[in-house]
Amino acid sequence: MEVDVSNLRPEARPIVREVATVYLEHTEPWFIGLIVHGSAVKGGVIPGCSDIDFQLYLEDSAFTSQRQIPLELGLSIYRDLSKIDTAPFRYVQCATLPSRLPEGFVGPVPGAYHLVAGRLPVAEATAQQLRESARGALAELNPMPPFIMGRLLGHGGVRMARSIRLLCTEVWPVLYQVLTLQQDDVIRVWCLPKEQAIALLPRNTSLSQTIRRFYQAVRAYYPAEDSVEGALSIIESGVAFLGAAKSWRDETDL
Repeated sequence: MEVDVSNLRPEARPIVREVATVYLEHTEPWFIGLIVHGSAVKGGVIPGCSDIDFQLYLEDSAFTSQRQIPLELGLSIYRDLSKIDTAPFRYVQCATLPSRLPEGFVGPVPGAYHLVAGRLPVAEATAQQLRESARGALAELNPMPPFIMGRLLGHGGVRMARSIRLLCTEVWPVLYQVLTLQQDDVIRVWCLPKEQAIALLPRNTSLSQTIRRFYQAVRAYYPAEDSVEGALSIIESGVAFLGAAKSWRDETDL
């Protein structure tokens, strides 16, 4: 099956081609489609931090009763993926999905993803779906993620690196969720790289000030990851932004 990497960022193309080849080889009996979304499509890659996000759509028969792919299949896929150099990206991340999205999921955002192989079996996200999803996510937002304090009170190994990665996965979606409820052109918002999305926030607001500090701290910390103060700056500014987002949501009639 043909693999198309034409609309991806240049640095992502060889990696995506190799990864897609692995997925296709191992899931061929159930394969429906494979997409890439995120910075590999939109741009704004932060070397050493950004990952490559895939969604792999498979027939229902590929999944166990727990809605997972069999362990043996996962082990075989990982064995081959481990041979791929993902630099300048941090790692490859993949969600395996059936042909009908689970409850609460929305399809990929038009313009913010690229079809690498096969076909997309689900409907693309609509502006209304993105607004509803953003409202629900912000209503449940915890401005102090529970993993933060536990990691700060310990030390050793890769604990801090994992905390930073987890915090990034908390912060960036919240930025786009806030903008989804502030901007008229919701689809365009989700197609913007991080820096352009941040620019949509009025500079005199705590939302803008805290996310700018977070973005600057992340850019300064990666790819070296050798500064304790740099790591703590990411945590401080990230939590501050989540708090600002929570306050904005509580003060706004959504």
